[in-house]
Amino acid sequence: MTQNQLKRYNGRNGMKAYVGYKGKVYDVTESPFWKEGDHEGLHSAGADLTPMMIGAPHGDEVFNTFRVVAMLEEEKTEEQDEPSSIDPLKERLQQWYRKYHPHPMTVHFPIALHIFAAGLDLLFLTYPKTAYAVGVFYTFFVATVMGFVAMIPGLLSWWVNYDLSTRRPFIVKLIVATLTLLLGVVGITLYLEDPAIVYEASVEGIIYHAIVLFTGMTVVILGYYGGKITWGDSPEAEKKTATAVTETPLPDTSGELPGAGRFEVPFASEQALLPIQRLQHEAKTTDFSKQSGVAILIGGAAGSGIDTLEKILSDAFRRSGYYLFSTKEYMSRVRGGSNTVLIRISDAPVEAPCRDVDLFIAIDAPALEHARWRCSEKTVIVADGISDEKEKAVTALPMKAEAQKLGSVHYANTYAAGAVFGLFGIDLQPLVESVAEHFKGDTKNEAALRSGQKAGAALDRSGLPALPETHPGETAKLHLMDGTTASGFGFLIGGCNFVASYPMSPSTGVLNFMASMSKQFPVAVEQSEDEIASLHMVMGAWYAGARALTTTSGGGFALMGEALSLAGMSETPAVIYLAQRPGPATGLPTRSEQGDLNMALHSGHGPFPRLILAPGSLRECIELGYLAFELADRYQLPVIVLSDQYLADSMTMVSDVDFSRFEQRRYIVPTDDAYQRYAETESGVSPRGVPAFGDGLVCADGHEHDVRGQITEDPSLRVKMVSKRARKEADLIAEASAPERYGEGRIAVIGWGSTRGVIAEALRRVDDPRLMQVHFSWVHPLNPEHLEFLQECTHRIVIENNADGAFADRLQHYGISVDSSVLQFNGFAFFADELAATISKRVKELS
Repeated sequence: MTQNQLKRYNGRNGMKAYVGYKGKVYDVTESPFWKEGDHEGLHSAGADLTPMMIGAPHGDEVFNTFRVVAMLEEEKTEEQDEPSSIDPLKERLQQWYRKYHPHPMTVHFPIALHIFAAGLDLLFLTYPKTAYAVGVFYTFFVATVMGFVAMIPGLLSWWVNYDLSTRRPFIVKLIVATLTLLLGVVGITLYLEDPAIVYEASVEGIIYHAIVLFTGMTVVILGYYGGKITWGDSPEAEKKTATAVTETPLPDTSGELPGAGRFEVPFASEQALLPIQRLQHEAKTTDFSKQSGVAILIGGAAGSGIDTLEKILSDAFRRSGYYLFSTKEYMSRVRGGSNTVLIRISDAPVEAPCRDVDLFIAIDAPALEHARWRCSEKTVIVADGISDEKEKAVTALPMKAEAQKLGSVHYANTYAAGAVFGLFGIDLQPLVESVAEHFKGDTKNEAALRSGQKAGAALDRSGLPALPETHPGETAKLHLMDGTTASGFGFLIGGCNFVASYPMSPSTGVLNFMASMSKQFPVAVEQSEDEIASLHMVMGAWYAGARALTTTSGGGFALMGEALSLAGMSETPAVIYLAQRPGPATGLPTRSEQGDLNMALHSGHGPFPRLILAPGSLRECIELGYLAFELADRYQLPVIVLSDQYLADSMTMVSDVDFSRFEQRRYIVPTDDAYQRYAETESGVSPRGVPAFGDGLVCADGHEHDVRGQITEDPSLRVKMVSKRARKEADLIAEASAPERYGEGRIAVIGWGSTRGVIAEALRRVDDPRLMQVHFSWVHPLNPEHLEFLQECTHRIVIENNADGAFADRLQHYGISVDSSVLQFNGFAFFADELAATISKRVKELS
């Protein structure tokens, strides 16, 4: 087994816990001392422990109880080609020391005897009896002699095992031990010259008793620092502190999510150490004029199973070999009203909704009226019940009545699914499998499917378009997922291990997802009393060393303004998932809009840097979810991930994600007494410590502060601290991801966040070589160098799903003129067919 293979067996997420020692690999999975791959908070499974056994409180006999599972292959390095620089004598002494542990074996005697002598002396001072006085002296005498005996192997250990380290525990122990021995000699000398001094209140008598009592305390200090060296400040920890940048790589297992657990990575902020080499998404080369597809719209009341119907049909179409995209719009109510689900199937990837549909199935009468505007003259409409004579364009299908015959009106959704497959003549087996997976043990659902298929097959299908070709070999490799789930996976691989949120649509899906994953990953999830508490809890978790997330929407984020400002002043990382919906106030709580960009940019009082990311696809949801935690931790600032209802609730297909590409790094340092939380650095990023990880005081405050975190009103310090915080943005800008460009045209069609897919399809529909798509997922701060190409474009059209053109304003802030803005703020995301017509019109006006 190689070192890299050993790293996989870290004891987390169900993996076995293996450790290496002297060329062998041992299985420690069942040991109570290696729970979840962690040993006493000092070592982790998946590593070679050979160099770490130096100074261990036990010998290598402990490995005799564990099973050897493999031989550990030694990885040859350049250093191994060179002759060993270790002194042979020192190496033999190390082996001897690990076997016999002379210092721990001898040091317990003087410690115990000095404490006993001090206690006995207190008893003598209370009850001055001769037996007590004699007992004190001889105990003290033996303790002092044994102190000299213990100090010899102690000094030997200091040289052999710790290379005469000058770290504080060693220096303190050396000074206190020497003082204890010298005082012991003085005390013994005083007593031997005149034993009667123990009964006298003379200077000599007082000094004697003071020495006995004082050394009883000094040996406690010696024991404390001895334990600190053994358990808290091992040579391995010293090596970690001295290392500029080291990483704990994730298991090299493609498709397997890493756990968000314990990390041992020191602070690092070098600009050369990029957090992730983001992959540029390949431009779609599909010729839309040759792409074939079908758009299906299904409408019904909330509570009638529309959401389940979407999942069943989408999964069945995927099993049948179609590429698909689905999205939904729904009213703000638990029951009743009228909601719709759009499902598009195609012979090529599709990532956008369309207005006009080929088939509309209305499960109830209100749905027919609600979504009629989505139907064209070519749309085949199938509605529940007997249609009115005036509705000659509507085909009647008694879905609810047939479902009632099977025992419940709730079977109407599966009946409708069967009717869809019957209308198109698609093999029913994939749908049967999908339903069986969703409704385990309920045979009536399959009966409803078959009844619906039979009824659908009997309907007139002449108005329906031909089905696209299937690609089962390709679609079987893809995963059907919505933006909520993709974002959740991104946060998990970013190391999120704490979530505090107050439910608010459309962000609640991520909260629910993280809660559902808490049984598989070490994630603590707390539903807080309100959004104010949520962000404060998140900052508290980051302060303690966790990686924390809160989820919210516009109204909730508005309540977080003061806490966001606290994160800026205290330089505490925070990740905020902000799923947008139309405002102001409650607005349209279940609809979609990109309306919160300005609030994300300017919320919070006072100047401080922040990062805003806006994914536009499933893969970007994953990548940017990871990046949010990496950069929040790295630059110690709040990161806001902007999504919206449309992106969160839309489902499409994504290929395998290689999770081993995502490296979780931690930017935390051990602290000492001289630690300065807000130390001046060139980058503005100070070394971040956490409480109890070292001896330093980690002080965070919402007031202006000095380098140690103490409150100040010094005007010069105020200027320095504001400037220090501002300097972070320079490195952040240098690290910014450039916008993606598709096409070679000179007319830039610009979008950000969730408009990515719909703009791509609209431009394919327009098919004008003069057009170029520009997509921003890194929204703030922008790198001016990344915008230079826009200056060379003949025209710039910005497309936004809002009313204020916030991103167009940002571009103008950077000196980029905007020739035309396409804004939509009716609660719906853009439709590709409508947007294509709008773009064509705007291009014609600009030409």
